[in-house]
Amino acid sequence: MTGPTRDALVVAAAIAADLLFWDGEVRLAGSGELPLWVPVLITVAVHSTLWWRRRNPLPVLGVQVGFAMVSVAVPWWQPLVGLLIATFAVAANTGTRGARWGWLVAVPLASHAVALGLSAESELVGVLQATALHLAAGAACWIAGRRVYRRGLQLRAWQADQDRLRTEAILNERVALARELHDGVANTITAVLVQAAAARAAASADPRALHGIEAAARRAMEEIQATLALMPRGPGTTNGPQLDDLPALLALAGEAGLDVRYTETGARRPLRPDVQTAVYRAIQEGITNTLKYAPTGTRCLISLAWGADELKIDVIDEPGRSAAPRSELPATGGRGLAGLGDRMRSVGGVVESGTHKDGFRLAARLPVGVR
Repeated sequence: MTGPTRDALVVAAAIAADLLFWDGEVRLAGSGELPLWVPVLITVAVHSTLWWRRRNPLPVLGVQVGFAMVSVAVPWWQPLVGLLIATFAVAANTGTRGARWGWLVAVPLASHAVALGLSAESELVGVLQATALHLAAGAACWIAGRRVYRRGLQLRAWQADQDRLRTEAILNERVALARELHDGVANTITAVLVQAAAARAAASADPRALHGIEAAARRAMEEIQATLALMPRGPGTTNGPQLDDLPALLALAGEAGLDVRYTETGARRPLRPDVQTAVYRAIQEGITNTLKYAPTGTRCLISLAWGADELKIDVIDEPGRSAAPRSELPATGGRGLAGLGDRMRSVGGVVESGTHKDGFRLAARLPVGVR
């Protein structure tokens, strides 16, 4: 569902809820009454501001609080759904300082409960109970919004870390390319340089031509050395993450709020560094998809099954009983899965993905007979 569609549905739901649960009573608290069309028109106009609740949560909350305080004048009119939605939006889309303004909703919520109780000539106990229920609804929306906000922070931190790792991987690949250039082409140029210098010294050929060969080879050698000097030096720059790096990845996923369950069966076999990197990337992609798309409370089940000649990798997200099922994702996956498929094919493996019960599964197979 796109953002504009979701915003339109929220606005429509707030308007419908506040009008459907209103019995049409328009008597004022003191005396007199309002025309029936006035509450309807005001409700539609004010709740339309919920369209901007995520981009401008505090101004929208201010509008909803003001509207709720004005509507207290009609005790039997309780247009509070928009106020509760605005409270959730402030808690879910602002930092700690901004979210504190969400508690302002306690004033209109308590005022509506008291006004309704007095209009119905309820006893004090009834008024207190109504007030407690109204405040509990507001608190529940605020707490739910803060949970969404914290999960968003965790996901952004995870994504930033993954971006850093991808950048490091790209840099490492470039370093490896530079080393290969030096070890391969530079050695050949060095041989040409030495042979040209020796031939010129023996005067067995045209000295000017040999001098030109030597000069060109020397310039090429200097350029290669200059390029190599720009690359960072250090151990471990030729390979990506290995199997020994999996505990750190799982710990990072746990810190991001994911319930990770890891199992490994069979005897671990020696793998080439590039194959170990492919295994790491498969698990990393599965964890990332779970964090991005699975509902809160989902468990991420990761398993490595070592066979005689094949390693099976499974990453399954398993929503809890109280979690809403996710919408079906296409089995072809996105860019991350496409890139993972290319990596797997380069080491002789395959990868599959698709829905699994109420969750999502990423499965890969790799040969383990080649070191």
